[in-house]
Amino acid sequence: MLYGIDISNHQGGAFDLRRTRAEGFDFAFLKATDGAGWVDPQFGRNLGEARGAGLLVAAYHYQRGNASAAAQVDTITRTVPRDVPVIPDVEKDGGNLALTRDIVGRLRGAGYTVPLVYVPRWYWRDTLGSPPLDGLPPLWSSRYPDMNGGYASQIYARVPANYWDGYGGAGVEVLQFTSSATVAGHTPVDANAYRGTRDQLAALLSSRSNPQKEVDMPAIPVSLPHSADWNYVALPFESNANSTVVGDAWFTIFAAWGEVEYEVVTIGGGLKLVGLIGTAPTAGRLADRQRNFWQVPSGLEGIALRYRARNAKGETTNGRIGYSFPQKGK
Repeated sequence: MLYGIDISNHQGGAFDLRRTRAEGFDFAFLKATDGAGWVDPQFGRNLGEARGAGLLVAAYHYQRGNASAAAQVDTITRTVPRDVPVIPDVEKDGGNLALTRDIVGRLRGAGYTVPLVYVPRWYWRDTLGSPPLDGLPPLWSSRYPDMNGGYASQIYARVPANYWDGYGGAGVEVLQFTSSATVAGHTPVDANAYRGTRDQLAALLSSRSNPQKEVDMPAIPVSLPHSADWNYVALPFESNANSTVVGDAWFTIFAAWGEVEYEVVTIGGGLKLVGLIGTAPTAGRLADRQRNFWQVPSGLEGIALRYRARNAKGETTNGRIGYSFPQKGK
């Protein structure tokens, strides 16, 4: 069992994160931004102190339903370094899950990992109406046995096992089990638990969440006849009917190296892929390490891809293309 804290400007300045680490905590989730434009004045200091103390870190963003995903992600990208995981915090005045999915997709498109999403059970049930959480990262949830204070380990001893039960089809990876802990001389402080090892938590925070498989397709030859230079492949897509690919999740293709042309075709139901930002073309060109993302709508039966190694001048060249699907855990 690992313990962690989540803090913000509400704890004031000079939160002693080295003492926090010495008291046995392993991670800290730090408030970075709120809606469109607001930045937590303690975030920069807290991030530096937490890393210096050896704590595993993530930033969290308070989602606001009255601001667009684009505006909120713009605030995040101006504040949070790309090597810091970002967790959307969806609660009071947070709007709906369509906004959350948009924010998650845009963050991933901007190069961030989004390992968790904070959607408290009460908000999911009472405000959102208990919708499915397919396509979102695993849960950082919250539920308290009481409002009594104490040290984190003392309070956690009062937590029933069923507080870890998931909801909306999503599992709980991190549990905020109190807002009343005493940590490093501060009271009250939010305390969290993770049921795993430090290495496992580090892997979770550095992952893209919903485990993905990244597969390189066969290398494209250096030169191909112009009359037969397209390669076709039916991707190993498994539809929602067999509960493997997450509906409304993100499908990615990328140029592993070189330059490639591509065309993506969907199969079944006449459904079209929706681009990550604006209208992402289902046909185009990618250069070294570039990616394109699309949302996979529920009901899609398959995806096919054709590709060839061509540069912007239409000349044949070297290239390799790859893809990834979010997969449900087994």
